[in-house]
Amino acid sequence: MTYRLLAFWDNEAGSLVVATHGFIKKTWKVPQNEIDMAEALRKEYFNNKHK
Repeated sequence: MTYRLLAFWDNEAGSLVVATHGFIKKTWKVPQNEIDMAEALRKEYFNNKHK
């Protein structure tokens, strides 16, 4: 089994890595819905951080 963990950097917090979610990879390409979910969570993180 191959697992993927999607994450992004928050350099404003001193090089913090924020993991959005993980999934079991069944194909070579990362499914678009997983990328979309990670991007939405990243956007939500930064929107909530600056409130």
